Amino acid sequence: MIRALRSAPARRSFSFDGPVFQWDARHGVGPLVVRLFGRLGPHELSQMILAIRERGRSPRDLVCLDFEQVTHLDYRALPEFARALARQQSTGADVCLMGMSDYVRTLFDAAGQGPALRRMEWKPVEETDRPRRPPLGIARIAPFHQALRREISR
Repeated sequence: MIRALRSAPARRSFSFDGPVFQWDARHGVGPLVVRLFGRLGPHELSQMILAIRERGRSPRDLVCLDFEQVTHLDYRALPEFARALARQQSTGADVCLMGMSDYVRTLFDAAGQGPALRRMEWKPVEETDRPRRPPLGIARIAPFHQALRREISR
């Protein structure tokens, strides 16, 4: 009876399993891009952290994690993953997350890592949220959008 209550061990990988992540070849100067694939559990996320630590040693480097082809993340492993990425940013290369689906963002939120995700997530300019009011400072003096000038004569 007690054996039935124990959780099953994690599935071992087989030789026909695809890779979990792949480094893109860097052409000249630019970020190191890591493409992630499939379902990522605690073991795969820890492998990724070790690989990022190994490759992204310099503070001048930028490592981009591309989540576009990720189908599922183990939300229980996300707090440790986010802490490791934050440590990496303070000791080595900067890390940005990109290509995240709404489902993956929801998993980060469910794990309590939503704020950490938003700090590290990269979005193209057209996807960013625009401020509803102009920022403080010079924007108060200069108009936010140029208005047409009208000459008033009496």
